[in-house]
Amino acid sequence: MKIYRPNNLQELLSFNQSVRRDGLSPYLAFFRGQINDWPIKPNITRNAHLTNIEILEKEKKFFKKYNEETLGVKVLDHFDKDTTKYAQDWHNLFQAQHLGFYTRLTDWSQDFNNAMFFATDDEQKKFIDNDGVIYLYQCPYYGDQLINFQRPEDFSYFDKNPFELGKAYMVKHHSQFPDDFENYAGEIRRFRQNGSFIISTSDEINKPIEEIQYINHYLTKIFLSPSIKAEIVEYLDQDFKEFIYFGSNEDNKQEVERIRKITFESNQNLFFGKR
Repeated sequence: MKIYRPNNLQELLSFNQSVRRDGLSPYLAFFRGQINDWPIKPNITRNAHLTNIEILEKEKKFFKKYNEETLGVKVLDHFDKDTTKYAQDWHNLFQAQHLGFYTRLTDWSQDFNNAMFFATDDEQKKFIDNDGVIYLYQCPYYGDQLINFQRPEDFSYFDKNPFELGKAYMVKHHSQFPDDFENYAGEIRRFRQNGSFIISTSDEINKPIEEIQYINHYLTKIFLSPSIKAEIVEYLDQDFKEFIYFGSNEDNKQEVERIRKITFESNQNLFFGKR
């Protein structure tokens, strides 16, 4: 893994400009922002007292009840669910992650501004004096590390169980645009955040992504000093946060808070409740 320490925001932005995004690039560039230098691990592993088996049992329990009636938020049916075996399971994972439920996914984006935002979105200012981090993953476009659901040939993965994969993949989702698209908060958040995901395997659910050898080789870790984080906050549009955390066109703040309450209670009860 490469390490980069820019001295200021301008150097950081220049680094971003150096990343290839043209059609002939051998890789797709994905970014991940963190307000602190934590290991890259899926959020279902946050309770360190749970064994891997317990984590997977709780994950199974959650998705068994994953529907609009039990969640209280709109769940979008996948366009290919009637012709492929696991398309809806994949899509439920995607929606759940962006609604804030704990899953085996880690969030990445192809938009550098999104990564900068999440590297500075420290509402309680707990890490204001700590270095933030942005990871760059130059994921090979061809090979066995990318599932790109925007390529028809990768639709075959909809017939594979996402909970039984043999390795971790970067997953580039397929956006859906039904007539009432903006009624699905998780779906439009993926669209606005240009969201993609690394999916961890059951066997390595607790292993940090950056320690996986076939991924580590393609990572660059960018350290952001507190002063650079402050520059980023000034640089980003003041309305960016409300745009990113979408809940509703009618009363966005109220719906965002409602969804946050639902996901917090679900995560706490399932992963931090009585064992």
